[in-house]
Amino acid sequence: MSSQWPGSGDYWGDPHQPQQPGRDGGYGRTGGPWQPPAPQVPPHPGFLPQPPGVPPGPPPAKGNTVLALIIAIIVTLSCCGFTNIIGIVFASVALSKEQEPEAFEKYTRWAWLSNFVHIGILVLIVVLFVMLSYI
Repeated sequence: MSSQWPGSGDYWGDPHQPQQPGRDGGYGRTGGPWQPPAPQVPPHPGFLPQPPGVPPGPPPAKGNTVLALIIAIIVTLSCCGFTNIIGIVFASVALSKEQEPEAFEKYTRWAWLSNFVHIGILVLIVVLFVMLSYI
């Protein structure tokens, strides 16, 4: 039965002997059959390979960020000039970070948050103005 396996008849080796590095550089079993590395899966023939440094996936959609920028500009103009400058800055920074999807999404979320806060403040002011006009 030991003739089936190449190498010594003792599978684990002698525990009193110092171990020698195996073929792969590790200190595992020596003298056993060599296993090739796993095969690389070729890309689908319909797709081109990604150049190095380009994140996988589609580029981020700019429509949402452009809409946030337009709303920020409208809110700024409707609030006498300077209240939603933060939303304009966040949307502009998001548009400049188009090559970094995570930063793009983060700044787009902050632009929308700024827009919602300023729209809420604008609605609150209008409601208070209407309520005070009936008193």
